[in-house]
Amino acid sequence: MRYVWIFLLLAVVGCGGSPPADKEPINTAPRVQLVKPTRRDLKRTVGQPSFIDAYEQTAIYAKLPAYVLDWKVDIGDRIKANQLLATLWIPELKEELALKKAQVDMDRALVDQAKKLVEVAEGRLAAATATVSESKANVGQSEALVIRWESEVNRLSKMVEQDAVDVQILDESQRQLQASVAMRDAALATVQTSEAEKLAQAAELDKARVDVEVAKAQLEVSTADYNRVKALYGYTRLVAPYDGIVVLRNANTGDFVLPATGDPSASNRSPDQSAAKATPIYVVARTDVVRVYVDVPEQEADYIVSEVDVNAGDPRPVTKAAVQVSAFQTDELPGQVTRSSWALNFTSRTLRAEIDLHNPDAKLLPGMYAYGRVMFERKNAMVLPNATVSEIGNDMVCYVYKDGKAIKTLLQTGVRNDDWTEVLQKQVGGEWKEFEGNEQVILGNMAVLFDEEPVVVEK
Repeated sequence: MRYVWIFLLLAVVGCGGSPPADKEPINTAPRVQLVKPTRRDLKRTVGQPSFIDAYEQTAIYAKLPAYVLDWKVDIGDRIKANQLLATLWIPELKEELALKKAQVDMDRALVDQAKKLVEVAEGRLAAATATVSESKANVGQSEALVIRWESEVNRLSKMVEQDAVDVQILDESQRQLQASVAMRDAALATVQTSEAEKLAQAAELDKARVDVEVAKAQLEVSTADYNRVKALYGYTRLVAPYDGIVVLRNANTGDFVLPATGDPSASNRSPDQSAAKATPIYVVARTDVVRVYVDVPEQEADYIVSEVDVNAGDPRPVTKAAVQVSAFQTDELPGQVTRSSWALNFTSRTLRAEIDLHNPDAKLLPGMYAYGRVMFERKNAMVLPNATVSEIGNDMVCYVYKDGKAIKTLLQTGVRNDDWTEVLQKQVGGEWKEFEGNEQVILGNMAVLFDEEPVVVEK
């Protein structure tokens, strides 16, 4: 307790004077007022200077070393997706493309030829199969003759023994038998020959079919090689990636352009020119939608809700926003947070929020100065006056009145505006607890308060 005993000196001490005995000491304890947490709708605005940025901006370079044959569009021209911007000339690549195309045509003809050879081989195999059947039939016919003449020779031999038939007739039958046996043996040999021919023709057919697959594989290889060169040749056409506006042109007829450096003959005064002369041939921008960025402090970062978050299932409403464009003496353009970075900048400790503005008439130009604002609104939030909350070190604290003393209390705070601070939880006995609304919080000069210091409450 702070007490000062003040004695009223009626005379100089050296003269033997003494203070009156009826004076009471004056209590100099801090005089404070008390407030209670209340619930109210809390609004907070975070704004900062920004600029208009194109929704997309693309620098277009050459894929291969080439000459500019002709250019079709100039700076400021409105373009459509896939519209031709310029044509490049690579004569050796054009000739290589023709060579690859001829190779593909030849390989396709070889496939057709191989298929025809399969048909020929199939015909030859069918003929050989028929020959085998015919040879086997001849064997059967010859075998029948052999049996007939053997029977005839046996019959005549008995009749010759009985002198019933002249021996010359028997000799003639024996010769017929010998001829039939020879014919049968020849037919059997023919069967073997025709079967061998059939196997050979089957092998030729298999080979012809394999040749077809080989020819097809070669056609696929040559086609892939042709498509590769065709794709490279396609880079001689510089086309627009989307609907937009040409914001830079460094294309001139006859320029020699390189893939690593763009147009090395571009003027040093050209936009987007670097020390390495890595100048794009064109730069195009999409401006039907433009972007404005606002960096939200870490304390409010968790309250940013973007359209992307809502589409992903966040039940909270999208954070509202507004943009004031310096070049236009008009009211603010309303909007809302389209997306956020979902990560804080380590240096500034801020979260980047992005506001998309529709710009169908292209009045909002990339690079224009703007002032972007995002507005937080907390419905029915528990709040305290800002004068009751202070930051000590990295902690947010308030002083709660209890038993005539100021009790230092750690806080978890939320949104804060010019008048109010949202209080989420308080620390009591080492635990975090919700505010109940009946707490008596000290309103006064926080700089003169100490933990568990007696205070005087003003009525």
